[in-house]
Amino acid sequence: MERSLESNPEEVEPSNNPAEVALAKVEWVAERLRREIHLVLRARGMTLTQYNVLRTLYRDGMNGLTCSELGARLVGTDPDITRLLDRLALHRLVRRQRDARDRRAVLTEITEEGRRLVDSVIPMLDQRIRGLFEHMTPERLQLLIDLLDEAIEPISRHDRARQTGAQSAATRAS
Repeated sequence: MERSLESNPEEVEPSNNPAEVALAKVEWVAERLRREIHLVLRARGMTLTQYNVLRTLYRDGMNGLTCSELGARLVGTDPDITRLLDRLALHRLVRRQRDARDRRAVLTEITEEGRRLVDSVIPMLDQRIRGLFEHMTPERLQLLIDLLDEAIEPISRHDRARQTGAQSAATRAS
């Protein structure tokens, strides 16, 4: 059942399935939050995906990351991460080079210009994100975090089981 994200979350069609109502509301809130973050990033000339790649390289990529390592660290990755990295390299925000230890691998690392851009965006994003949740007490915000963690756990467990199954199948095939 497709719902319009423009509708009020209070107007979600009645359902005898509370999980469906919860999902609809989580989707609505997530889309609205993404839209707010998008506006902050657009003012700095970047997309959320570009920011997430730069932030990940900033935080985890001191020695560079391969496309697959980068993809594993991102949520909702761009299906064509190579082209995304090419665009970031064109703007001199990342640098790509062959791994000296494994010439088949290409490592991507953030440039100083990319670091400066991330440094300039972090305070703006932090302020906007705090503003989006300022109506909630710290206790209610922690409760939201705990409930989302509880919702995430079975999904994460399923993902791990699927990965283990895929690795086992690949091992049997070789």
